[in-house]
Amino acid sequence: MSQVQHIALAPERQALREANQLRIVTAQEEGTAIRHLPNGVYGFTGAPATNEIPLFIKPIFECFEVHKRADGEVIFIGYVTEKEKQLIEQGLEPVVADLYPEPHGEALTLVAISGTRVDRRRPPTRDNGNSMKVDIGPR
Repeated sequence: MSQVQHIALAPERQALREANQLRIVTAQEEGTAIRHLPNGVYGFTGAPATNEIPLFIKPIFECFEVHKRADGEVIFIGYVTEKEKQLIEQGLEPVVADLYPEPHGEALTLVAISGTRVDRRRPPTRDNGNSMKVDIGPR
């Protein structure tokens, strides 16, 4: 019986972590609000829309990956449609996007969205791909 690899182990996601020189949160840091964590870490959360954003070591089903870069900037990792990605990257106007923690439907394009551009996060749907609707401001 073959084991399915969790999406968090995908090479494209590992490349993002390596590019930003991030390490996974430690066992002692698990469950800590992101604002209390040191810079240069990443982890997984089921509560990406809260102010706390607690991070954990192990990814669970349809959880979000969140980075805290060396400069302290918070980055939300997820999947959007190609059209949403283009609008986010252009950054000319506000965008409302459904950010999925894993590929779902047409949302197959990996993005890293800066928390400084996120004006509003709504709680994940908990069904149909567990998307989190985010309002993203222009650059």
